[in-house]
Amino acid sequence: MDNAQIAVATTALAGLLEEFRKGNIADKRSEKEGIQRHARQLSAQWDERFPGFPDRDFPFSHFKGEMKRRVRDSHLKTIIAELLRDHSDGSGTIINPACVFGKHARDLALALKRFSVIGADVDPTWNWIYRRLVPRREPGNYQFIRDNVFAPGLEVKPTAVVFFGACGAVSDGAIDYAIDTRSPYLICRTCCHDNIGGNTTIIPRFTYLNLFFRFKNKGLRWIRKQKRCAGFYFSDKYTRDHYPRSQAARGVSDSAEFLAVSRNSVESDICRAIIDLDRFLRLAENGYTVMYKGELFVAERLT
Repeated sequence: MDNAQIAVATTALAGLLEEFRKGNIADKRSEKEGIQRHARQLSAQWDERFPGFPDRDFPFSHFKGEMKRRVRDSHLKTIIAELLRDHSDGSGTIINPACVFGKHARDLALALKRFSVIGADVDPTWNWIYRRLVPRREPGNYQFIRDNVFAPGLEVKPTAVVFFGACGAVSDGAIDYAIDTRSPYLICRTCCHDNIGGNTTIIPRFTYLNLFFRFKNKGLRWIRKQKRCAGFYFSDKYTRDHYPRSQAARGVSDSAEFLAVSRNSVESDICRAIIDLDRFLRLAENGYTVMYKGELFVAERLT
């Protein structure tokens, strides 16, 4: 456990929670100043280790930022390729839970030919569609396996667990999968922070992004009622009472506040960072050294 990292991240989390409590969210200037004031040290650590973060696409809590996620995914794939080429003998197994279409997993298979790359998802439909509609040869070191990240059945020891936008609590399921398998690396981008803890309610605001997310959550409420949808977004392991996820965050907040944070996260980078810093702390408490900036994580196991 890296106590110094935990102290820095806990201080940043506490500062951002104070910004939230004061109502300094959903305003572009307040958000930017708050992130810079409290998360400056964490951002500097990321920039020193992984230069090239697409800062001009920050903040993310508007339509332009949401649409620019592919830029951050490209940045993340470059980091993954560089780190894993240098790992051990440059071979192993990469698992991409919640892979959806499997595009990113296929890209990694092409970039890291000595690795076995597994794309896993609870629904095989999207991987099947991609394989038939995108006219390129399937990498020989890529395979798709149907699996539920909330109850994984993969009997594989991963070198790296990676994902690119696992929604809400699905991110937490994938993070816990990396922890439980003692994966040397977890490298990922989180998304849909409004959907942690089974939440499908957001605070209405008069923006197109807010309207889009309200429409999305209406669909998720329908999905939750379907008995055949186990593994889609929701799990009894990740109800509101399971948040915050880290012991350090539980010392400065509670489940009721995290639910309120999630409901405000659509327009708030501060709220998204609060949820992600809890994930940072959970990883650090479980033996990882963590780099974080703007929804992106690189976690390396210390032992």
